[in-house]
Amino acid sequence: MRALYSLFLVVLFCFPTITPLVAQEVDSTDSKELGLSVMLNEIRQQQINDSLERAKLQHEITILKSQNSAKGQGLKQQLSELEEENSIRKQQLKIRVDSIKKNTQRYAVAPFRDTIFYIYNKLGSSLARDRAQNVVARIQNLYEDDFANVDSFTIENNEISADIIYKDLIITSITELDALLEEKTKEEVAAQYLKSIQETITKEREDNSITKLLIRCGLIVLILFVFYLLILLINRLKRYSVQRILAERTERIKDIKIKNYVLVTSMQKTRILINVINILRWGVIILMAFIMLPIIFSVFPFTQSWANNLIGLFTQPLKKAVLAIWHYIPDMITVVVILFVMRYSIRFVRYIFSEIDKGKLEINGFHPEFAMPTFTIVRFLLHAFTLVLIFPYLPGANSDIFKGISVFIGVLFSLGSSSAISNVIAGLVITYMRPFRIGDRITIGDKTGVVIEKSPLVTRLQTIKNEEITIPNSAVLSGNTINYSTFSDQGICFQVEITIGYEESWHRIHEMLLAIPPRVARVRDTPAPFVLQKKLDDFYVRYELNVFISQSGEIDVAKSEIYQLILDDFLAAGIEMNGAHVYTKTDFIPQYKAGE
Repeated sequence: MRALYSLFLVVLFCFPTITPLVAQEVDSTDSKELGLSVMLNEIRQQQINDSLERAKLQHEITILKSQNSAKGQGLKQQLSELEEENSIRKQQLKIRVDSIKKNTQRYAVAPFRDTIFYIYNKLGSSLARDRAQNVVARIQNLYEDDFANVDSFTIENNEISADIIYKDLIITSITELDALLEEKTKEEVAAQYLKSIQETITKEREDNSITKLLIRCGLIVLILFVFYLLILLINRLKRYSVQRILAERTERIKDIKIKNYVLVTSMQKTRILINVINILRWGVIILMAFIMLPIIFSVFPFTQSWANNLIGLFTQPLKKAVLAIWHYIPDMITVVVILFVMRYSIRFVRYIFSEIDKGKLEINGFHPEFAMPTFTIVRFLLHAFTLVLIFPYLPGANSDIFKGISVFIGVLFSLGSSSAISNVIAGLVITYMRPFRIGDRITIGDKTGVVIEKSPLVTRLQTIKNEEITIPNSAVLSGNTINYSTFSDQGICFQVEITIGYEESWHRIHEMLLAIPPRVARVRDTPAPFVLQKKLDDFYVRYELNVFISQSGEIDVAKSEIYQLILDDFLAAGIEMNGAHVYTKTDFIPQYKAGE
């Protein structure tokens, strides 16, 4: 009969607990908490079924013992098997409860910063969040009530829950489901929560007492006073250091020189040292302030969170930076390997082209002067290929900001460098056209000079007057170029033109002109000079004296000497150059006489 009575009590106390909870689940509007309640009810229902089965077996065993029946041994065996199943279920229950606690959002009951306990599931129409907020509000109200005695808090047990009560106020209720998550009975959980609430209110009252407040104010004053003394000490050390530097400026602080060039004077060095001392001074003061403020904030309980936030302002970015560097190490190693391989690949390519440039390595159709310009192109392509390889491994390469800046820079480069790119392309074309080399005397348009530089963008000439002329490569490519040095070993031909009237015999003019080149030291004997009649104008004949010279840079000087001799010879012979358009009977008055 006692066993039957126990079974009746189990059913009486357990089923009323299940019925309200099921009703609450139906009315719930939060799907997550509804699922949690269903799962907890399933677990609880399994526990109830196990308890009922165990009570039934024990009752039958008791009856059979009184009747001395042999069937009792089989029931004991079933009871033993049930106990083993219960043991296995307890282990499974622990795993399921741990999983529920891990994957379910919990709400902390923390009326005074520190968390007392957590609430996972709903109760009645109150969601878990609302339960936590209500418990926090009641504990804070009891703390503010100076007449509330924490020792008067009690626990009242009923069929549904264990309630923590002060007078007529229910602070919180612990249900079977709450106890299930704590893996204890609801009475044990209620006792644990009661103790935590009492200790929290008592500690908070002690922390906010007048005595504690005065002690904390005094501690803050002491901290500020120590900070003030440290600032005075730092300022004194700063003044002492500056005075020592100024006193020893002429003796120990010397100029920093590279050979005969003074890189940093002693005055500049002194100023740098003083600035470094000022930076260190402010750095130490800021560091002390950063250390002092969290200490001050931690003195009062209501400002302790400020201290944590202040420290977090510096520690969180530092932590992110350290973690970012740590996670970037594999990519950084990849970048280093790529740069290492490409560096020595470029060195190998440079060696090959330098051997071609020196003439040690010959390739049919590839002239030595092509070597270094081609190496420049290949090196640029290798650098571009290297950038393409390492770009995905750069920090932030996949961020939208990085991509936007890259596109912006590309647009600026394309819009602002169109003429420069055309000059570069023209420079490459000129290189492989080989119209001239460094040291050649050329004429580009109306500019004549010796080539002193060929760059990807411009060509520079040096004139006979030591003028430097810079010509864009696009202008060189679009115009005509005359090179006087290509066949200079065979002689460079230049022309001198004069006009003589028809009254003079061309045989005589040819004879006089051909007699002039042998008297000019700069003119070559071979090929022999010759004279051409270039044109028969209305009043005179245009003669052209063609002369060969070895040095193209001496053409202008040789022309000047030939013109001088023409003036002397023709005026001495009475031959007038640039014949008159109108003939009159006037005496001839020579404009120039030899020797005058």
